[in-house]
Amino acid sequence: MGTSAVDERGSIMDDSEQGRITRGRRRFRLLLIGAGLVAAILGFVIGAVTGGDELPGWRGDPPGWAENLGLGMVALGLLGDVGLLVYGHRSGRLKANRESRLWALSWSRRRELARKIRRNEPAAGEDPAVLRNVAGQMAANRWLIWVFVCLMLVFGGQALSRYSWFWLALTLAMAAIFVVAAISVLRDARRAEAFLAAHPADSVD
Repeated sequence: MGTSAVDERGSIMDDSEQGRITRGRRRFRLLLIGAGLVAAILGFVIGAVTGGDELPGWRGDPPGWAENLGLGMVALGLLGDVGLLVYGHRSGRLKANRESRLWALSWSRRRELARKIRRNEPAAGEDPAVLRNVAGQMAANRWLIWVFVCLMLVFGGQALSRYSWFWLALTLAMAAIFVVAAISVLRDARRAEAFLAAHPADSVD
């Protein structure tokens, strides 16, 4: 006989749904590992081609102020990331994400639901609980902005401490990516909050 469990919202999940959630998390972890390996390989190749630590600098070795400020920024960024992990754990955000039923959905299905929430136009036949779950997660993603800020401190600190054109270009490229991501997160959070206000739990059609 199958068993059931209670998710972070107090709803009952059966074994099959728990299995889909577990598989969804596993696929995401594998994706992250793959991306990390690709980044490590690219870093090794770039280092081998450009001479490793002998990357093209501005004027030789970095001045003391740049090296010290850069190392301080890196340390501050890493401490900030650790603090955010502690905050995510204590606030229950990490647990809620880990147990979210959204992991049981495909990426294409999540994008489809997110589009409906952005337009504030739930289609007939959609599960209201699923729509509100997606909207709630989109609204709760504001804290990711601080993750982007901490990562930018790390990249900016590397650029200063290494005093390198390569690291400056990499930092600017990452800054552009983070700015676009931050704008997207904030815009989606506002639209998700508007959706939740327009479609409360007891009135979603």
